[in-house]
Amino acid sequence: MSIRSIVPLLLLAALLASYQSLVQAAHAARLELPTILVDLAHGQNYNGVCAMMSVVPDAYWIILVKSNAQVDQLPQCIKNRAYGIAVGDLTVLTKEASIDMVIIGQPVEPLSKAEKDAVASWFGGEGRKALWCATDSDYPAQGGNLELAQHICNDLLDYLAQKGFDVKLRSDYVSIEDTKSNAGRSYRVVAFVQPPSRYDADLLALGAEKVLMHGPGAVAWVDENGNWHKVTDPGTPDTIIPILFTSENGVVVEHQPRNPGEPGEFGYAHQAGEKGRFVLMAAQIVNTSKGTKIVIVSGESPYFGYQSLVSYYYHGIHLDGPRFFRNLILWATGNYEELKIFKKEMEVLEKAKEAALEAAKKAEQAMDTAQQAMKKAEDASQAASGAKSYVDKRLSEVQASLNQALQQGLNKAVEQLKSYVDQRMAAASNAAGQAESKASSAMSIAVGSLVLAIIALIAAGLAMRRK
Repeated sequence: MSIRSIVPLLLLAALLASYQSLVQAAHAARLELPTILVDLAHGQNYNGVCAMMSVVPDAYWIILVKSNAQVDQLPQCIKNRAYGIAVGDLTVLTKEASIDMVIIGQPVEPLSKAEKDAVASWFGGEGRKALWCATDSDYPAQGGNLELAQHICNDLLDYLAQKGFDVKLRSDYVSIEDTKSNAGRSYRVVAFVQPPSRYDADLLALGAEKVLMHGPGAVAWVDENGNWHKVTDPGTPDTIIPILFTSENGVVVEHQPRNPGEPGEFGYAHQAGEKGRFVLMAAQIVNTSKGTKIVIVSGESPYFGYQSLVSYYYHGIHLDGPRFFRNLILWATGNYEELKIFKKEMEVLEKAKEAALEAAKKAEQAMDTAQQAMKKAEDASQAASGAKSYVDKRLSEVQASLNQALQQGLNKAVEQLKSYVDQRMAAASNAAGQAESKASSAMSIAVGSLVLAIIALIAAGLAMRRK
């Protein structure tokens, strides 16, 4: 395992430990908890609600049901975690002014005018308020072929606009699929959490990257003339914040109406067959004299759907549903100090990670340099060894050549010396012979001269005697 692969693991462990302590500190310091009402009074069932409450235990959850019989049907996990269970309809909001957020997930029974009035009155009350209306696709599911969830949410949003609130978000009457980012089927869309940074919306993506949107619809917005637009279209107001996206392989699908004249609506901003990156959840900041209001519209629901977006794992895909849902609730209700602290810690850790990775990179570069130097040293050693062998061989060859040359030189010198000696001996012998001959000749001459002298003397003596 390389240095660079170890660094992220160590930083992740530090991040988790730091975040856990931060959450505990933030919870311990919070004096008031947000109050959230979950609507089960418009044909919804409770599947997914327990998971929602478990992810955000630091909230007062109020569960709204239609009847006492429905109360009896609630599972124990909801009863144990609920701050309260209200029986009736959304007119309860007139009595619960302290409610900070209302979640209406895929309603299939319409809201009465009294309920819409109650929602509008509550929404315009003092302080920050958040309304989340979650719809569905146009595939026959919770709303059947009448696309009820879209119509009911859009009807409520239209009503708020009529009451003077600048509510522009709507749910379009289409299905969105993704041929690339999905959990085994194109309609099981794995959406990306990619909000912009304005209004602190980037906090929604802390620790959350991918969320399941099982069979979602699309989110759109309407202008003052009633024209529908995609959230990704130019001219979208800055107060509208796209949150969940498909990949670039998103595609618009129409299931309703099945045939001309049959029940159902065609998409207003999205047309069948369109491909690209589509928005599956968006929020709008609605500023009023009594405080900031948040409207959230999504094409899938955290509860009552086929598979909740709070899911952490689905068909082999690891998801960030729980983390994202918690981020969304804290951000929408304005109780997100822990997210700010978490963000700062992540920024510090990110800088530490960058520094560690840079140090690891330099260490690897140093190791590469050292390895290259070692290789060069080994190459030089091998070259030196080869050179030594070559020199030894050449020296041996030179030595042999020298020995051979020396031997040849000596032999030649001996031969030359022998020849010279032989020549000198011959010369000496010749000279001696000549000398002996000369000596013999001289001896002969001398003897002859002596004989002649003797003869002369004898003759002289005879002559004198005669005289």
